[in-house]
Amino acid sequence: MKKTIRSMSAWMVLLLALALPAMAEAHGARDVKVERREFPVRLADGQRYTVVGYLYYQGSLKNRPVQILTHGITYNHGYWDLPEVDGQEYSYARYMARRHYAVLALDLPGTGESDRLDGDVLDLAESASALHQVARYLRATAEKNTFETLIYVGHSNGALISTFAQAQYGDAQAVVNTGWLNTAHAVPVDPSVLLGFLEQGPYIRIPGELRGALFYAPEYSNPELVAYDNETADTVTRGQYLGLLSMLGSPESIPAADIRVPVMVQLGDRDLVASASYAQAEAKMYPRARSVWVDTLVNTGHVFNGHYGKERGWSAIDLWLRLVVR
Repeated sequence: MKKTIRSMSAWMVLLLALALPAMAEAHGARDVKVERREFPVRLADGQRYTVVGYLYYQGSLKNRPVQILTHGITYNHGYWDLPEVDGQEYSYARYMARRHYAVLALDLPGTGESDRLDGDVLDLAESASALHQVARYLRATAEKNTFETLIYVGHSNGALISTFAQAQYGDAQAVVNTGWLNTAHAVPVDPSVLLGFLEQGPYIRIPGELRGALFYAPEYSNPELVAYDNETADTVTRGQYLGLLSMLGSPESIPAADIRVPVMVQLGDRDLVASASYAQAEAKMYPRARSVWVDTLVNTGHVFNGHYGKERGWSAIDLWLRLVVR
């Protein structure tokens, strides 16, 4: 019988408290290797494009589960590798690499170093297809005992993309969605403002003031990091942005019910975009998943990796993955 876990139980809290500090001490001292990788993808126009990803790992890649990370709008792979600020590390990719995962942080098509194509053509379906092709290529070109266990970890719109990819292609053995709701909910921005961005053209840039207000809980984040985030913000294609607005307006179109592998969802209690107040309803959005765990992060806004308490969420993901795929 499928077991749905809607909150962290006492035994998991205890295991987390006992196990994670030891793992951090064991694996935190060695340097993380970072490799730039290129992946060929063919999209609906028949043309071949390149998706760039950065692979983070320690030691050997053999027998390591690989997390494929997908970022939200206005970001690229840098969301998963934010810089150290005031002595605090904000890099999810390096944190997980130190815990014996291979971590592939992607620049989704149209962002970062990946190829930029027609921004009106590059939509949700094309992004999901590109993610599937990256996963397939990664496995097809891997050495023996490498990249055999694959996990999708997505944030916000990246979680939406990985949900579509997993529902259609089924590449991953587990899915982690952060900062995303399949449950109907409102976003506290005037619809005319959201629609007005469409007039910018095929590539859209969201103003820093709006990003900062929506993405961060100011009392639980460092202003220096928020400034860096806004300075390095990426664009989003108009096709992708339209798809996002469409899914927010009609969440019943999201194929979360077609996912059959274990699913973990993280929601922040200070997130204005995907609030943890919907946690109970969200747990029901994956009826065919082998298991579902919805985890609430306290004092956390939308950009999970950019808040002071980010390691609480990271360690919970690590623990959950050790229980379901390792």
